[in-house]
Amino acid sequence: MYQGKLRKITIILLALYSVLTLYFLYIGFNRTSFFQDSSMRYSLIPEGIPLHFPMGRDFQIWFFELGNFVAFIPFGIVIPLLFRCKFIRFITLFILSITILEILQMLSRLGSFDIDDIIINTLGAAVGFWAQRLVHRDRDKFKGICRIFLTAFVLSIGVTVIVGGINNYLETGGGEVVALNELTLKDGSVLWDETLLSFTADREKVEPQINMYSRKNTRTNEFTYLLNGKYTKMAGYAAIPDDVINAASKGRSDIIFIADGTEIYSLGLSAKSGENQLTSFQIPLNGANELTIKLINDDPNPTTKVMMWDITLTEVNTGQKIINSIKEKLRSLF
Repeated sequence: MYQGKLRKITIILLALYSVLTLYFLYIGFNRTSFFQDSSMRYSLIPEGIPLHFPMGRDFQIWFFELGNFVAFIPFGIVIPLLFRCKFIRFITLFILSITILEILQMLSRLGSFDIDDIIINTLGAAVGFWAQRLVHRDRDKFKGICRIFLTAFVLSIGVTVIVGGINNYLETGGGEVVALNELTLKDGSVLWDETLLSFTADREKVEPQINMYSRKNTRTNEFTYLLNGKYTKMAGYAAIPDDVINAASKGRSDIIFIADGTEIYSLGLSAKSGENQLTSFQIPLNGANELTIKLINDDPNPTTKVMMWDITLTEVNTGQKIINSIKEKLRSLF
């Protein structure tokens, strides 16, 4: 535990850092704009630990998540060096403190109460606590302080790799792949070609391997499949075949995907000559119970233009099933 002049300096630095943290919690990031919304915002159901790999994610969101983790590591390092306390006592007081700050954010309309923020902030504080505990010698000297922060850096990388890896597995891996046309049709009607004939789109030869939306379907069609919460994402391809495009074509074709009554994704394809594109898509389903697909062709050409093929769904893996089950139980409590 720090004593004397070092203790005074550390307390001053901790106070300044605390003020900076409170600034970002209540004033920074243009939080005053939240005043325009008079409602209180809160999230009581954990969605997981918000710490991911940066690949394939919006950089600002990823950086904000990382900041919520890293910003609270210094508290875990410094507070135990100033006040003698064991881990359970420290982490309990930290959770209580950060919970109060989250409640104040919600009540002041300068932010929201988010249980995920509490989780990631606490994880950062825990990393800081164990970083200073793992360094036993010279903790009150410059080289010892450097060892503490180096240890915190290594632990942070380890935690990020582990948590990010788990999140990546839950989001992308583990589940079996199922063809869309194998699911139970609830409403509407849809035809799938049994013979997967090749065609050209955007001057490229397309050879469907799994399924193909039939041209015998009506120009405007809507149908719904039962998912029963079993699937985490859908992927496939879409295009307007070259043989139905000519200089007189002016319209467009749209595909709209709706999960449990909410539009989650849409594709717009131009039927004009020279503007045709072959498009791939991947859509998160997040355990939806129903999937509705709308196809709209506004060109007077009676031939069904927009085509879909190799449409597959990835089943929710075991880990995600457990998490979804826990979420449903938590939602039933609130």
